[in-house]
Amino acid sequence: MLNFNLLSKIVPITQILPVEEISRTSELFSPLRVLGFFIVGLLNAVLMLLLSPKFLRAAQQCGYKGGDYFKWLKKKDNVYFTRICMLSMLSVLGFILINMALSFIDHPVVKYSGFLVYFVFLFIYAKGERKNKGRVPLVITKRTIRIMITFSVLTALLSVILILLINLIAIPFQENLLANFRYGVLCLCPIAIPYLVLLALIINKPLEKVINKKYYNECKATLKSRSDLIKIGVTGSYAKTTVKNILTTILSEKYSVLASPESYNTPMGVVKTVKKLESTHQILICEMGARRSGDIKELATLVEPSIAVITGINSQHLESFLTVENIVKTKSEILGGNFNGKAYISADSKQSVGIYDKATCEKYLAGVKKYKNSFVYAENVKVSESGTTFTLVSGDGRVDVHTELLGEHNASNIALCASVALGFGFTLSEIALAVEKLKQVPHRLELIKGENGVNVLDDGYNGNPDGIRHAIKVLSNFSGKKYVVTPGIVELGASGYRFNFEAGQMIASVCDGAVLVGRSGSLHVREGLLSKGYPADKIYMVKSLDEAREKLKDLLVEGDSVLFANDLPDIHL
Repeated sequence: MLNFNLLSKIVPITQILPVEEISRTSELFSPLRVLGFFIVGLLNAVLMLLLSPKFLRAAQQCGYKGGDYFKWLKKKDNVYFTRICMLSMLSVLGFILINMALSFIDHPVVKYSGFLVYFVFLFIYAKGERKNKGRVPLVITKRTIRIMITFSVLTALLSVILILLINLIAIPFQENLLANFRYGVLCLCPIAIPYLVLLALIINKPLEKVINKKYYNECKATLKSRSDLIKIGVTGSYAKTTVKNILTTILSEKYSVLASPESYNTPMGVVKTVKKLESTHQILICEMGARRSGDIKELATLVEPSIAVITGINSQHLESFLTVENIVKTKSEILGGNFNGKAYISADSKQSVGIYDKATCEKYLAGVKKYKNSFVYAENVKVSESGTTFTLVSGDGRVDVHTELLGEHNASNIALCASVALGFGFTLSEIALAVEKLKQVPHRLELIKGENGVNVLDDGYNGNPDGIRHAIKVLSNFSGKKYVVTPGIVELGASGYRFNFEAGQMIASVCDGAVLVGRSGSLHVREGLLSKGYPADKIYMVKSLDEAREKLKDLLVEGDSVLFANDLPDIHL
């Protein structure tokens, strides 16, 4: 047998790491040995951190809420967890096989040769995951960094504890297979990654509450100091971002406006927005979102808007709200407390009209539907590939309006924003001129001219039943063959089947082909399609958005149109 006595003379290695066999417990806990274990633990923590981005991203998409993250983690079809488990199992198997293959070499160092396979598998996995960046990338924020630090500490401690335990157990079995293959246990560490992320969320929660409270109080103090600032809150189940953008464009014609960017609609989103507040700003527009009862109350307490804008309300986030009544009650929280301002409410949602009827403040109704008490409404709405035209009416005043925004629902959104603008002294003609300047909102029925003359309707951020209905209706106005790419709708609780089934039926009446992504709601969409006699060979089931794009390359020709409806975050695919 080969003998590597030279290696055993290297004192730092043999004393720090368990290269030579440990025969007594006292040897295991010697200072140098323990230091060595911690070095190994830190190295393993670095490796695990390199494998963790998918799970950190999922935690971020769950709003850093441990309960929501755990619900995602225990899904039966969670491919991320399946992959990490396979990585661990293959690594353990490789470790054992390499150790067995080299067992004829007479030196303790050989017992660690299996880690070479472990490192190779980790490298291959990390490289593959880096290519698959997902629909929504991980955003590195200060909070994410804090979670990563806690995760790394937990991983290092787990590694050290595992090393100590397996050595304690192996001491009586010096010549046993258990002793020879004991370090293969470390190859199972990747399985712990998703749970260590969850534990990091739980451990960091008290600290995050303190930090958020500090930012919250600073934001509230800033807003309190600006008694001259007009604050507008925009809430509803859908169209919040679109209405916010339309309103910002119109009011900016006469005022200095600061609006929350993109879909920032949480307390911390408001905090980030208020940090950009300058003395010259006259109006602050804050989008207010909710997933649970009390969310809008918290935002309204922070902002204290003097103007409330309520868009359409439907079953979005029904899974967390449980009932539509709870959704309506939560959205109504913007009018609760000490609110004594003006409320502008959509006339095109039964639930929103219900809020209007019960509101006791100064209130205005606006939309496409005309009621006897409508303040503003849109009529003669026509939609084409070039945009939307309609007549905006308020009292005896009328004006023809054109916008490149697509759909009757956007005429409703503009009417709602026009009612607010009239309260700021705008005329209908001034509003029409401002509306002409509106640009399409990214990922909200945004028309993009694709390659080879294909029309692409990007409605990726409208993940609700009404959004699907509006998008399909707009798609029907386009010439050529029509296709849809969608994973269905999520977070609808027990109603998910019905809404996705109905979405499939709507798609069947308009589209020449349907590319269904993932397995969240797409199977129910498929059932809806088939119930209308839709050809099964025109339904394409794919695993990812990238695969859907590849399929479209085979389907689309010049003059065709494709709708991307509801590009779900990765936690739902």
